[in-house]
Amino acid sequence: MCAAKKASAVVAAAIGFALALTGCAPDPAPQAMQPAPAAPSSSAADPAATVAWMNGFCGAVKDFIDGNNKMPAAGGETVEAITKSTSDQLGHYASILGKTVDGLNALPAAPVPAADAAKTDFLGKYTAAHDKVAKAKADLDAAKRSDTAAQGRAVDGLMAAQKDAHGALDPVKAVLDSPELTKAAATAERCRP
Repeated sequence: MCAAKKASAVVAAAIGFALALTGCAPDPAPQAMQPAPAAPSSSAADPAATVAWMNGFCGAVKDFIDGNNKMPAAGGETVEAITKSTSDQLGHYASILGKTVDGLNALPAAPVPAADAAKTDFLGKYTAAHDKVAKAKADLDAAKRSDTAAQGRAVDGLMAAQKDAHGALDPVKAVLDSPELTKAAATAERCRP
């Protein structure tokens, strides 16, 4: 669980790095040296729509991180108490993953191709994590309370889900190759550290 708290710092650092990149761009050449700007093409992304999309994208990831940092503690003095606390953890994790998947699915149409690729990648990771943790919880809840092997399988399921989800903790990394998305991330409120 500590990895998620460290991941929050990583996300903040990555977002700060992206902001620094956009703030350190070289000054454009003087106007007299540049050709007249071309009329915007119909395929150019609307900057306001791109910022709104990035805000939703970063927000879904931040909400996951916030929820992950509120994971209930595992423990107990009996096998039954430990099983219940593990089931509670699995339920909490399934809930925050489900909300993250819903948040990503609720995003409007991708403003640029890189946004669609990022959404697809993140949805794949969070959906896989959700499915693993939901299965682990269902299996644990169906097992006898004294089944310590079921407890071990549940912990393995939680760890596998965390591995998938933690692969998608940095929303800015997915968009750094897109100038439109990098610029939008710099002004999107939920992308800020």
